[in-house]
This record gives sequence, C-alpha cells and structure tokens, in this order.
Amino acid sequence: MSTYLQFGQIPFSFVNGLGISNNATTPNTKLNVATGSILDSTSTFQLALTSAVVIDATTTGLNGLDTGSLAASTVYAVHVIADPITGSATGCMLSTSTTAPLMPFGYSAFALIGYVVTSSGSVFLKGLWSAGSYGGRRIFMYDAPQATAITAGAATTYTAIDLSALVPATSTQRPVYINSAFTPGAAARTLKLQPAGNTGDSITITGQVAAVIVTTQSYLFARLSSSLPKISYVVSNAADAAAINVAGYEFFI
Repeated sequence: MSTYLQFGQIPFSFVNGLGISNNATTPNTKLNVATGSILDSTSTFQLALTSAVVIDATTTGLNGLDTGSLAASTVYAVHVIADPITGSATGCMLSTSTTAPLMPFGYSAFALIGYVVTSSGSVFLKGLWSAGSYGGRRIFMYDAPQATAITAGAATTYTAIDLSALVPATSTQRPVYINSAFTPGAAARTLKLQPAGNTGDSITITGQVAAVIVTTQSYLFARLSSSLPKISYVVSNAADAAAINVAGYEFFI
C-alpha cells in the first residue's frame, strides 16, 4: 500500500479500480474495497491501495468508522486514507462527512471513492457498485429498490420527495434511478416526475386501464432543495395512487 507525491499538471492514473462490494460473509457491517489508485482530495498525492481492504463498521479508526457506531438510515462516504509523511499503511474509512473525515493519528490524505447506506435497522443495505472501466463515473444500484415516504401518493400538485436517506446529498443535481408503481383510478390518468423545482414534466407515466398497476423505472436528476436531494411527483386525480422507490444513483469521484 503506497502513497505517491503528484508531480506535473496532469494527474497520472487519476482513478483506477477501487471497486466496493458488500462483504460476502458479514454483509451487514463489512465492505470490501478492491485494489486501485486515486488522486487525493487536494490533488497532491496519488493514493495506491495495493492490497484489498475489508472495512469493519463495528470498529473505529483505519479500515473502520471514523467515529461512533453505525447509525440508522444514514448515507456514509467511503474514503481511501493515507499517511504521506511516514508511509503508514494506506487503508479505508467510513464517515458521514465527504469533505472532512475524522482521520487516525498521522493520516492526512484522503479520497472519496463511493457511498454506502444503512437501513432503519442500522445495517448496510446491499447493492452493486460499478468500477473499473467507468473511471470516475460510478453507478450504484440497490439489491432491491428502497421505498421512499411515498407509498400511496395522491398529490394533485407537484410534491417533493426527500431522498436523503437513500441518495448522497453531495451534488446539486444527481442522476437517480426511480422505480414507480402507479395505480390509476381511471384510464388515461397520469403520474408525472421531475427534479425538485423544475417547471416542466420530466417523466410522464400513463395508466391504460383503471386499477391496473403500471410499473416503470425512470432516470432523472434529484436536485438539492434545502440541502436535501429531492424529486417531485404529481398524479392527475386524488383517486390515483403512486409508490415511489429508489433503485440506485450515479456519483462521480
């Protein structure tokens, strides 16, 4: 495990590898991080993880949480961390902060490589993280789409849905994958989706037959509103019902 001082104007091997996965044996509290390299948050050091790491969220410090214990319904940032001064082992850490994780003594360089989310029972939600050929663009998809607060929504004016328990609140506009189940009260009724604060309809889902559920996966932006990632929905009649789930999201490192 190594840390290299970055020279010149063009980063070498800006990000390579560093795939994340739920640990096969202890998926509720452990994550695997594959080997790879990435430029640190200050663009000063190239951090190289030359051996795969298991992050154990029941511990604190290197290869654990930065502080405290796993909280419920929380998005955690996954960081590679390094000690560029003395050369202590490069490793990983979870933190609720994307920009200022509480570092172990001697460690001063870090780089965000992804996110993991806990359930209401304070364990990791399972999913799949892309890596490798995607470079700095990564995709995360939940093992099973996760319910939002809208399970039988009947709002007839655009109403915001808070996604902050399932989607990182670190981008002004983040692409999200939304699974919806729309039950129209009559034929030709609609469910519409948009990024919070939009003026137009980004997605329109039309029911063909009364009471027959229409299931759809949509791709749109979640926009920060009051510092929270949100989309908005509306149905055409209060007798309609919509269930909105988060299937996944994209992030950039």
